[in-house]
Amino acid sequence: MPDDRVALLLLRQLFPHWSITLDGGVWRATGRVLISSSHLEGLLDLLQVVDPAAVGRAAGLLEEP
Repeated sequence: MPDDRVALLLLRQLFPHWSITLDGGVWRATGRVLISSSHLEGLLDLLQVVDPAAVGRAAGLLEEP
């Protein structure tokens, strides 16, 4: 569970235009649409589909200079 909390904090920083929560093992992101998944990887896949620009910005922030 500590890893989930760290992931949640990181996702909230990387995707500031989305409200991202983890409740009862279900990951949710609310923005232009509501998406949810029982796995973090699934949520990230769905974010890529519905907001590829946000995923691109997040990837850019994670790249080494």
